[in-house]
Amino acid sequence: PFLINETQIPTESYSENKFGFDLKIDWYAGWWLEAVWSAKNAQIDLLKNQEMLTLGADYTFGIGNGLYWVTEHFLASNDENAFEFNRVVHFTATSFSYPIGLFDHLNAVFYYDWTNHSVYNFMNWQKQFNKWSFYVMAYWNPENSVLPTAGNSSNLYSGKGIQLMLIFNH
Repeated sequence: PFLINETQIPTESYSENKFGFDLKIDWYAGWWLEAVWSAKNAQIDLLKNQEMLTLGADYTFGIGNGLYWVTEHFLASNDENAFEFNRVVHFTATSFSYPIGLFDHLNAVFYYDWTNHSVYNFMNWQKQFNKWSFYVMAYWNPENSVLPTAGNSSNLYSGKGIQLMLIFNH
């Protein structure tokens, strides 16, 4: 419901107004709220107004070397009129990160798509050498990913898979 056909985007120039709000508080855990409203001065139907809201929290638990946890809930809507919220998408993301030692790191990320009731899973182990980094990544996601991405990577990490990367840092 959030994706828009590119033919709805006007080719002539138009102006846009953006209003944003950002709040961060450290109280027992780290908390944040980010909001933006984008209003375009053009008749472009559902792309005329866009609202996005993110609420998040993070905390490092005193377990072993420090287990870091972060979670965010993202809400976005595209509508012809401001704040209608007729075409809403919701995603919740949770990530855990644990340094095994100075040169090994584990990370897991989980997304839940409330609109399509889909779960996205991504796990990563990183091993650091002097000038080399080695990554083992595993993922188990829906075949047709609807995660918002930048660019044309809509099917990145769709389905099930393992990816190995070796990176040289010079």
